[in-house]
Amino acid sequence: MILAGALVGVFFEVLRGRSDFVVMGWVLIFPLGYYFLSFPREHPLITLDRAFLGILLATACFADYRDRVRTPRLLRRSALYWTFFLLFAAVAIPRARVPLNSLRVWLEAFLFPALLAWYVLQHFEIRRHVSKLHVITCVMAIYLAGIGFAEVVLQRDLLELPSSGVILAGDYSADVRDPAAQIFVRPNGPFSTTNSYAMVGAVSFFFLLFLKRALGDRIPGWQKWLHRFGVSAALLEALMPLFKSVLISLVIVLLIDACYQNGRRRFLRLGAVIGMGLGVLALQLAFPVIFEERADPITFYARIAQENQTLALFLDHPINGVGLNNFHEAALSSPSTYYQTGEALDSPHNNLGAILAETGLTGFLPFIASQVFFVSAFWKLRQVDFPDSKLVWKTFLFLFLVYWTNGMALTIAYFEDLNLWYMFVMAVLYKFAITSPEVRAPSREFAS
Repeated sequence: MILAGALVGVFFEVLRGRSDFVVMGWVLIFPLGYYFLSFPREHPLITLDRAFLGILLATACFADYRDRVRTPRLLRRSALYWTFFLLFAAVAIPRARVPLNSLRVWLEAFLFPALLAWYVLQHFEIRRHVSKLHVITCVMAIYLAGIGFAEVVLQRDLLELPSSGVILAGDYSADVRDPAAQIFVRPNGPFSTTNSYAMVGAVSFFFLLFLKRALGDRIPGWQKWLHRFGVSAALLEALMPLFKSVLISLVIVLLIDACYQNGRRRFLRLGAVIGMGLGVLALQLAFPVIFEERADPITFYARIAQENQTLALFLDHPINGVGLNNFHEAALSSPSTYYQTGEALDSPHNNLGAILAETGLTGFLPFIASQVFFVSAFWKLRQVDFPDSKLVWKTFLFLFLVYWTNGMALTIAYFEDLNLWYMFVMAVLYKFAITSPEVRAPSREFAS
């Protein structure tokens, strides 16, 4: 009955051309959809994300486009170059050994996030739902942190997906069930990878800080406490998988944020950096084997070897690449690459390297251009000297730095779950800024 009622409600929302509550419902449950709402379990045809995007596209057909805020020129240019990237990435699909897998990545990691961002910019009334979105995101972050913490305590993957697996830090030769073994399960929560789990937490952390600032003083006491729990949970989620790049990116953000502050607030940011360092030192003393494994120089040598392998694959196929999502297969058919004692990982571990090797210059150049215009669009918001614009620019800067700092060590651009959440948040930020009363007044000049 509940499901039937929900479906009827969604149907009438689509006919009305408004799906704001569908969007917020997706925010609440999208992490759980990969485990509970995918059918069949192996190679699913029906997923929550596909159904969600289908509902949004159907809603857009019935939506009223009058009085919509015009998308500014720089963002339109970013979208244009992203379209070119999608075109050349699609051309690279037939060269992959398993074209269906490449098509799935093209659709879900590259196309779907762009469609979601477009829908949010055109139709999602963010200023009507800031408080509700804050509460929902807090709840989502809290249950994700709870799942990850439970996985660490129980030392197993609680919501195992066909493409996921338990990743350990520590003494791999030890028995995981041995209480004395210094092994740490790096949690992935309901996602297929630890990368997505950590990055969704990092994005949620900055998004919650933005929503709290956007609400200002219009927030009851219980919601302030929920915010504290939500922000703490999101930070825990980002740090539990033990990614060095995540820790480095958070330190970079704290140092930049300190430059924005004066007096006591600046010292608080610097104190947080010192506190994070002391926390890492304390964990290292408590679990030395785990940190020895994470700090082993061979991992650094392997990353250098990997960059050399990525460059070699690109030089072999400089124009059109080796095929979208085909890096691993192409690497296996080429000679092994070493740097000192480190062997290449046969996986790019770098967004730019992956795009360059798999799609060649034809895909890489529009990919870069789209990111340049994307940053430029938010930079122009910063030039509009109003509080909302400054808040949006600062949040965007931190999110972009975190995403791309990790994107130079992890191939996170290929993770559909993370990209959907990241682009949703970015679109919400931009929509919040361009619907500000101060910005809408000179909208003709801003949109040009």
